[in-house]
Amino acid sequence: MMEEIENQSYLRAVDNMDVPYTTLPKLLQKWATIKPESEAFVFYTYDQPKTSITFGKLCQDAVTLAKGIRRLGIDKSDIVGIGGKNNLEWLVSTFAVLFAGACPMYFTFHDKTGEGMKRIVNKVGGCKMLIIDPGLDDIHWKICQNFLQVDASTGAVEESEIPSVRWVLLTTALESCKQCFTMKDVIFDENTILPEIDPEDTAAILQTSGSTGFPKAVKYSHYRIIKCGLHFAFALDWNPENGEFIFFNDRPFYWLGGYPSFSLVTGGKHITQTNMLTFSSIPEAMMFTSEIVQNEKVPYAFFIVPFLLELLMLKKFTWTFKGVLTGGQPVPASCLSAIGKVYNILGVLYGSTEAAFNIGKIYRSSNDKYVGLSALPGVEIKIVGENGMMVPIGTKGELYVRNVPSFPGYLNEPEKTAKVLTDSGWYKTDDFAQVNSDRCVEIFGRVSDVMEIAGAKILPSFVEEIIKKNKAVKEAVVFSVKDTLHNDDMPCAAVVRTDEKALTEHSLKAFMKKELQFSQEAKFLESIYVPKHIVFHKELPKTPTGKSDRSKTRDISLPYIMTESGEIQNS
Repeated sequence: MMEEIENQSYLRAVDNMDVPYTTLPKLLQKWATIKPESEAFVFYTYDQPKTSITFGKLCQDAVTLAKGIRRLGIDKSDIVGIGGKNNLEWLVSTFAVLFAGACPMYFTFHDKTGEGMKRIVNKVGGCKMLIIDPGLDDIHWKICQNFLQVDASTGAVEESEIPSVRWVLLTTALESCKQCFTMKDVIFDENTILPEIDPEDTAAILQTSGSTGFPKAVKYSHYRIIKCGLHFAFALDWNPENGEFIFFNDRPFYWLGGYPSFSLVTGGKHITQTNMLTFSSIPEAMMFTSEIVQNEKVPYAFFIVPFLLELLMLKKFTWTFKGVLTGGQPVPASCLSAIGKVYNILGVLYGSTEAAFNIGKIYRSSNDKYVGLSALPGVEIKIVGENGMMVPIGTKGELYVRNVPSFPGYLNEPEKTAKVLTDSGWYKTDDFAQVNSDRCVEIFGRVSDVMEIAGAKILPSFVEEIIKKNKAVKEAVVFSVKDTLHNDDMPCAAVVRTDEKALTEHSLKAFMKKELQFSQEAKFLESIYVPKHIVFHKELPKTPTGKSDRSKTRDISLPYIMTESGEIQNS
């Protein structure tokens, strides 16, 4: 019986982290008192001078704006929407809303109609004010005008398809209008008393990536988001004895992986780009990133997997990090080979907007074998089979996560919450994983991405890893289309080449067959694992957080794909 219990796919790590039970404004005030003149955030924008803000200046400006928006009627627990890129104004807006006791919710302007923004703000409900970056050529302001009628000179909303919004506050002046209401125009009373805030109060309302459908909203308390910041430092093996925590992270502030909490929990410097999404490709973005890192002599950095792999290919990059953190999707073992060359240690972190950061591991040598990830302090994980019960170690199933503070569910979406959250607080990640003999978690991909071909269940990520072994492949996304003749899934791949002349569909298929090494007696398996169609693209779509967008990749590839029945697969 004891042997059976110990063989179950369940892991738990004791919570030995000293997480301060406080709020983000309290931490900002702490560092503004201890080191007011120290840079807290540094911003790089391509072809423009860098900018920065100190802890003291950020705290002062945030408190001033907080008192101003209180005069406009923003009360404790009110929701304020914030949209814009990584810059000084985003930070001041966020901390002003927090000092005022309100709840910042974040949205993007990724679609030109603004329908995505309008959908999430209305879904959350009760948003009283929008604080927006006007954008290049006032594009964000123009997007808002599709569903908002605003007096630009006062910021008062006259008509709106978001019923709760009363004010629109611009972070900077419009190019198209001389008289407009910006953060600098907000009048404040020095005697305004700001409310007390509890660590369990809401500090942020974040959006999920939307890789499985429309983005959903998730609340984060001050305590929970502070713990996320400490998990970053933990995964990089940093402690105060290592010196100041100078850290590069180009992820958007509105993403959990880019949220500026780690600067506040460590008192360190956060170096970022104002908007990495403006680059047309990963190589272009990483060329600029390499210049920033070497200019600032950055000791620690976070790169999601595709960006890290691109960095490792840069011949002119000569800087060595103390530590690099990666994640965002399954990490290829090849990243370990750069330990001792590009970075001294490699931290791997796994998480989601719903469950925060929950498993990770530090690798210290290029000779280390990639064995997966371990539960982070205070986290429980288990692997569950199709029957809802735990499976034995070494058996694949769905990864469930439970931690403290726990995932509270999607805001105002009880039906979607019920599908992913059990009564006992376990979050169903939809990730296909196993606990291996080293008692580490290996993640293979999404459960919902599994292809069913000739009765076999095949993970796209498994096929992708085989394709990526070819040196002429830069990026690959595998997906399935329905073969109308056999009513079966048909594996297909979208590939970005490093050299268009070096690789053809025929040569890549031949390479895969050689890698798979199926015997003549098992030749049928080639039809399962080798994509029937390979479509080459210049680049592949990404989600707002930089992950491969399998759905959109499939959409742009479908016009080039023909099924066994001779029909073009369009749905």
